[in-house]
Amino acid sequence: MFDLKGAWNISFAGCGFTSIYYVGVVSCFLEHASFLVKGASNISGASSGCLIAAVLAIGMPLEQYCENVMSMVKEARKWKLSTLHPSFKLMKMVRDFLEQDLPADAHIHASGRLCVSLTRVSDRKNVLVSEFHSREELIQVLLCSCFYPLYCGIIPPVYRGERYVDGALSNNMPHYDLKNTITVCTFSGESDVCPRESPLNFHQYHQNNASIQFNTNNLHRVIMSFLPPEPQVMAEMCQNGYTDALRFLRECKLIRSERPLAGVITEAGCSSLYYCDWGSASRDATAKETELTEALQLSRHKTRVKQHCRRDAQSIEDLPLSIKKVLCEACKVRHSGSLFSQATELLPVRVLSYLFLPVELAYSIAKRLFNWMPEMLSDICWLYRLAANTSRRTWKLSAQDINRTPRCVTESLESSETRTMPSRSPHEAGNFALPIGLPSY
Repeated sequence: MFDLKGAWNISFAGCGFTSIYYVGVVSCFLEHASFLVKGASNISGASSGCLIAAVLAIGMPLEQYCENVMSMVKEARKWKLSTLHPSFKLMKMVRDFLEQDLPADAHIHASGRLCVSLTRVSDRKNVLVSEFHSREELIQVLLCSCFYPLYCGIIPPVYRGERYVDGALSNNMPHYDLKNTITVCTFSGESDVCPRESPLNFHQYHQNNASIQFNTNNLHRVIMSFLPPEPQVMAEMCQNGYTDALRFLRECKLIRSERPLAGVITEAGCSSLYYCDWGSASRDATAKETELTEALQLSRHKTRVKQHCRRDAQSIEDLPLSIKKVLCEACKVRHSGSLFSQATELLPVRVLSYLFLPVELAYSIAKRLFNWMPEMLSDICWLYRLAANTSRRTWKLSAQDINRTPRCVTESLESSETRTMPSRSPHEAGNFALPIGLPSY
């Protein structure tokens, strides 16, 4: 049973693009137990989890964060190599969204309530930051926590003169050890809110305060964290987060309201909503019905349209209408059935795009190198110092390991040699007798 008498915290683990799962979790909390979010003394996160934690701590609209995530997914899926394409700049998109959406006094609301996990590059130690002196400093901390080495780039961002990388590499679940901490993770394991897998799976991976089960579903989630799936899969993930959070609230008997909050968009005030469940009787707009009828008449997209309507009858009906609208608009673009989308899926066009991929990669890499030139010298010097310090530290540790021979091991070896050696007088030392049966020469 969750104890509401004392203070409690909420902690979000790092999960990459699968953070859309947290949108469903937070939506459920706000609808059925808003006091958990409003009364939380500390909201912490690592990697992409720090972004949703910042949204809650600052009080930003949840649908705005959901729209930003879906925009990054759309941009990543535009390239043949997804997020691995040199033209895809994940950190730039994150910075642009933060600079665009964070209010001017965001650092004031975040200080003391938001806790961000960072990993210091110099000594690989974990650092928890909860005080922010300015809006730019808050943005810089969030960028540092989201920077995964090599995946996001080579040169980490700087915070107060030090370079930091993804906080999940040293502490993926801040405040995990505290008693009243609600842990949320997109991977099935021992977190309070997480996907439920078969109870027969006893193999788990414990690292950096996170517990993850060994199963194929988690492996698939890890892949989706770095390579985002299609929008309809993201929508299903969001719905799963809502369902898992609702189960947690019911098990802990924390549900205070079965109805949405007053701030949530109602169906009457959302007449322009684009519904995922195209077969629903709640469709009123004639223009939407005409558009959907034309889309259904396209034979090439008929199968995908049915897949978009969800594989079960529930669809994403549990989510708030504001979140549902964002997710459905993202799926609508994917299944628009326009002439351009049809042309890009033709076999000759796809073959040509793969043939020109090496040229495209060479151009993108050259462009990034050109943009890197103003800071290239300083970054190379920093990489050289980092390599020198790492090699020096490794050599020092190896030398200490070699010179550090345990005294007990030495004494045990000497005592064993004393017990096994035969006792002989000095004048017998030269007359060593051979064992019986061996010839003497």
